[in-house]
Amino acid sequence: MSVAVDEAGPHILGRSPGVDRFRALLHEEAAKLAALGDTSPLEERLARALGVLADRQAALDLSAGSQVTWCGWTSTD
Repeated sequence: MSVAVDEAGPHILGRSPGVDRFRALLHEEAAKLAALGDTSPLEERLARALGVLADRQAALDLSAGSQVTWCGWTSTD
């Protein structure tokens, strides 16, 4: 696996369980953004999801009080 960053952003190359989990996590966060009403294309939501992952408080703030179902349970805060 290799990670490179240039003006276009980060690039993760290679296959490994860690990389596969990271990609899955990014797609999960992008799906949460869509469920919360973000209608941006997937690529934009993936980029936004990266920012959410970098700032876990933002992730908590996004889902606070939502009625979106995560992993089979519904938040009712």
